[in-house]
Amino acid sequence: MAFVQDDELGNKYILPGLYLIDVSAPNKKFHGYKPNFSRDQVEGYLRRHLSWEIDVRKKSELELTALVHDLRHLSSSIYHSAIDAEKAILASDRSKSLEDIKTVIASQTMLKVRIDYLDFANSVDRFIEREPIPVYSRVDKVIRCFRASARHKKIEINLNGESYRLAHGPNILDIIPYTLIENAIKYAPRFTQIVVNVSDVGASTHVAVSSIGPRLEEDEQKAIFRRGFRGANAIRFSGGGTGLGLAVANSVVEVFGGTLSVQQEAVVERKIDDIVFAKTSFEFSIPTSGEDIRRKARFKPRTRGGIRRLDVAAK
Repeated sequence: MAFVQDDELGNKYILPGLYLIDVSAPNKKFHGYKPNFSRDQVEGYLRRHLSWEIDVRKKSELELTALVHDLRHLSSSIYHSAIDAEKAILASDRSKSLEDIKTVIASQTMLKVRIDYLDFANSVDRFIEREPIPVYSRVDKVIRCFRASARHKKIEINLNGESYRLAHGPNILDIIPYTLIENAIKYAPRFTQIVVNVSDVGASTHVAVSSIGPRLEEDEQKAIFRRGFRGANAIRFSGGGTGLGLAVANSVVEVFGGTLSVQQEAVVERKIDDIVFAKTSFEFSIPTSGEDIRRKARFKPRTRGGIRRLDVAAK
């Protein structure tokens, strides 16, 4: 017999030549062959297969939607920063124009990061070449990229701390701060603050992204880095999402031999539409060694008249 079933899109699936336990035997004899499955078992298998296929299709559509949204955001950031840079140049404001140009470069770099994110989510094995990566500079670049969208939500982003250390691995480190800062902006209430702190601890560099975010239950904190998982309050506050971001970020951290964790205070910071928010910190730590000489050269400690000064070289 042939088994036929349609999916929700009208696609037809045909399983031909089935010899089943609970149906009539075929006219042609198959010596030594006995049926092992029933019609219900085949139907159950096909239902599970179609359900899995639908889930994969929906997740792919969500990933594509998220990618298009991010590309539009980055394109907008490049455009507006370029306009601001043009105005600053016409006003002979060299300092402002340089800052805006850096934001254009940072946003352009984030286009690559977003594409790398999609590639890494589907194939880790492509990223095998190792190189030295300045951690602080990469975090700073991501923050520059997101300042416009943060301002739109009346959210302030501050970068604290200092580090000249280098991580060593594939050129995908930016995915980690990109994901954490993007999530912080997405889930933080308006008129709040995001604080990013970078510091060297022993032989590692530690980065913490702290903000106010939807409360995570204890079991959710353990599952938050699992692929496809989203907290209940996060879903209520912002329905759209694939649950892939933190899972991918965690995989990148592991590639660098580090750790990624979440800490959340028990005190309720505020409630919005019955959704509980608390102070939340996503923190990653990765092994680092050596120094970003180019960046360190911009900050030259000098002593004049017994006073230690920090002169910033031209960038």
